[in-house]
Amino acid sequence: MAWVGTYEDIVKGREGQFRVRLMDNLNAWDCAYPGVEVLPDGTIVTVTCGAWIRGEQPFIVGVRLRMEELDGKAKRSAAPKSRQ
Repeated sequence: MAWVGTYEDIVKGREGQFRVRLMDNLNAWDCAYPGVEVLPDGTIVTVTCGAWIRGEQPFIVGVRLRMEELDGKAKRSAAPKSRQ
């Protein structure tokens, strides 16, 4: 799960701008504590371990994302749906 917000959101206990599920751990147990790095170009890289495929052993996955992508998805999901 990625959380997007400001430091003030954290201090004041607010929800922030939005949260996004990066992957779905399929086991009920703890899936890990990811390493997170922001690259010089602004790309966010997170790496963690979990059970990502049913019936398979847990394995490590890296996810790369950019705030522009998340902002775009948040705007699209908040936009009113057109009637057909």
